[in-house]
Amino acid sequence: MSFLVLNVRSYSFDAEDGRHISGASVTYLDLTPTPSSDAQGVPPLTVSVPPEVATQFPSAPAIYQLEFTQRPGKGGRPMLALARAELVRPVNLGDL
Repeated sequence: MSFLVLNVRSYSFDAEDGRHISGASVTYLDLTPTPSSDAQGVPPLTVSVPPEVATQFPSAPAIYQLEFTQRPGKGGRPMLALARAELVRPVNLGDL
């Protein structure tokens, strides 16, 4: 599916327990949102990704094909994980 990736922000820090944590936050818009009677517009979504997935974003904002997988979260609830990103085309928001 196509998504408009607005921002990719890398992070790297040492946690209080001494573990090193790195990755990136990816903020995007789902270009095929579910209609809602109580909201207008398209809310931004953010997902954290590991460093190896973060390297798949050479530019932003841009249209990407994103592939998501599921993994178990707290209490066995499914959580989405971004597995792969493929650049379709850059977007100049000033042209909109």
